Amino acid sequence: MMRTATSSYSYSNCSSSSRRGMYCLHSPLIVVVNKYLAFFHSSKSTNLVRVRDPPSNPKVTTLESALKVFDEMLHRRPLPSVVRFTQILGQLAKLKHYSAVITLRKQMGLIGIGHDVCTLNIIINCYCHLNQIRFSISVLAHFFNLGLQPTVPTFNTLINSYILENRVAEAARLFGQMMEGGHCKPNEVTFNTLIKGFCMMGNNSAAIQLLGKMEETGCKPDIVSYNTIIDSLSKDTLVVDALNLLSEMISNGIAPNVITYTSLIHGVCKLGKWKEGARLLNEMANQNIFPDIYTFNVLVDALSKEGMVVEAKSVVEMMIKKDIEHDIFTFNSLMDGYCLRGEMDEAKKVFDVMVRKGSMVNVRCFNRLINGYCKHKKIDEAKKVFQEMYRGELVPDTITLPLLLKVFAKQGEYKKQRSCSLRCKIVANFQMFEHTLLYLMAYVITNNFVLQENCLERWKAISWN
Repeated sequence: MMRTATSSYSYSNCSSSSRRGMYCLHSPLIVVVNKYLAFFHSSKSTNLVRVRDPPSNPKVTTLESALKVFDEMLHRRPLPSVVRFTQILGQLAKLKHYSAVITLRKQMGLIGIGHDVCTLNIIINCYCHLNQIRFSISVLAHFFNLGLQPTVPTFNTLINSYILENRVAEAARLFGQMMEGGHCKPNEVTFNTLIKGFCMMGNNSAAIQLLGKMEETGCKPDIVSYNTIIDSLSKDTLVVDALNLLSEMISNGIAPNVITYTSLIHGVCKLGKWKEGARLLNEMANQNIFPDIYTFNVLVDALSKEGMVVEAKSVVEMMIKKDIEHDIFTFNSLMDGYCLRGEMDEAKKVFDVMVRKGSMVNVRCFNRLINGYCKHKKIDEAKKVFQEMYRGELVPDTITLPLLLKVFAKQGEYKKQRSCSLRCKIVANFQMFEHTLLYLMAYVITNNFVLQENCLERWKAISWN
């Protein structure tokens, strides 16, 4: 089974998708632009006469300023070199105007401005950010047509893009081509990216084999390599294997960090091995590694799922003492624990704290509380929470609506419940789903719910595609 791209207690080492213990590419193609730009020139430049370029282009900070500079450059005679145009493309890519970069590159081609390694790398990076990897592959062909050699960052970006699209087999195939080619050997970034892909697919054995291949090719595994696999093993409750990998990691002179221990604690807590979890916490303390919010959230979540809310609450209190700000995941876990035990008053208190904090409450928080009330046959309270949800201008999702069907069933509205259930099965089809929404609205109104006048329009505006 493929893992999702994010985890509730995952680290984010960059602004895009990243997982705990898993390597995240920091757009290597963009990083190399400024460093190496002056050394790359197109092998097939235009035959127009050029003069010496100014030291550098003015720094652009907006799309408008970039377009203005680019247009001015197009009207210079002689034209500036490809290096100066590539600088503009690189700055635009950093500003995440990927489509604009591709459009400007096409304009360059129309007036006979060639491409160099950096230009093509930037274009590949932009296509990958736009989830258009097939165009990235076509740009790769331009390297060979122009007699240019792709660089390691070129392949790293493509491999990472394949993995983000869950096309791990194709990423592995491209990796194999690098290994066989000889001109562009994989580096640590390449290996770590592919390890991430295998772990996403739950293929821990392939990830471990790749770890061994790193050493064979002279690439030394680092903390990212080990953390990625330890995290994956721990999620699969293969704690013994994860601990063995920890020992190997330490013997290779790589010190574990808070990510390593948090992953291991998650694994042992999933198995209910609380003593082992305590041992790992003590080991962290002995090495002066301090738990962070993710570590505490793992503990709160594991304890709450076992109904050990007293212990979970004590962990939250410890977070407060350590000046670690708890987040929505902390509160949701604690609320789940109280709902599991049927202590709905306590669950509501946690919910009210979240409401007072404002930004912490989302639809999922309401769903949790509604579900808890429904499970414990407190239907009137469930209705009140639904009203509160609507007053907060939160739109019910595909989880909320089935929860409301439970309300129908609990109150003996079996015919209505069955009718709605049949319609809710086709949630992706808006025309069918609209009938369910209309029916629920009618039911809500006839049962004295207080709704705003624009409620129907707001619900019908939802896109369910």
